[in-house]
Amino acid sequence: MKAGSPRPYRMVARAQSAAQTTERIMGATLELYREYWLDEITLERVADRAGVSIKTVQRKFGNRDGLLTATLQWIGRRVTAQRFPVVAGDVDAAVENLMTHYEQWGPLGLRHVMQAQRSPLIASIVARAQGLHHRWVEQVFAPYLDPLSAADRDLLFAQLAAGTDVLVWHVFRTDLGLSAERTGQALLGMLRALLPDTPPTRT
Repeated sequence: MKAGSPRPYRMVARAQSAAQTTERIMGATLELYREYWLDEITLERVADRAGVSIKTVQRKFGNRDGLLTATLQWIGRRVTAQRFPVVAGDVDAAVENLMTHYEQWGPLGLRHVMQAQRSPLIASIVARAQGLHHRWVEQVFAPYLDPLSAADRDLLFAQLAAGTDVLVWHVFRTDLGLSAERTGQALLGMLRALLPDTPPTRT
């Protein structure tokens, strides 16, 4: 290859363009998922929303199931990256992290729960989301959980996992009509009521 050939630049540009198209298609799928039931999302609707041809969608994802699986995995990576950068034992930061997450993704999480019985794929996503939430609770509240006896730890873990669940956020925000700020205060108050002022020491 001659020095100064534009070929490497063109290859990089094509790769970047392809990646942008892939993300645009998954973004369009996410938008449609917020508006329609899962079985109402078609490749035609996705292609139209993304501004690409159906053949482009098929070339990148194969079929509808491939597209949905890739999109849900893409969402999962974004959620995981958002949820876990919290210092263990920092309850205020934990609530702030939780509120940021639920304000962005809470409605989608609830939609997953509603559609879980309609789709084995969504049911598997809900199960993974629950597992991720449980790992988050174990990591963030480890200084409060780890020193306890097994029975006490299990009870506190259950209280923390339930108290920080998306359904609790939904009750405060939607059923009771609290603002995001007041919902954060309510969640923090519940956690403070469950936890001692300082983490216990191992006996």
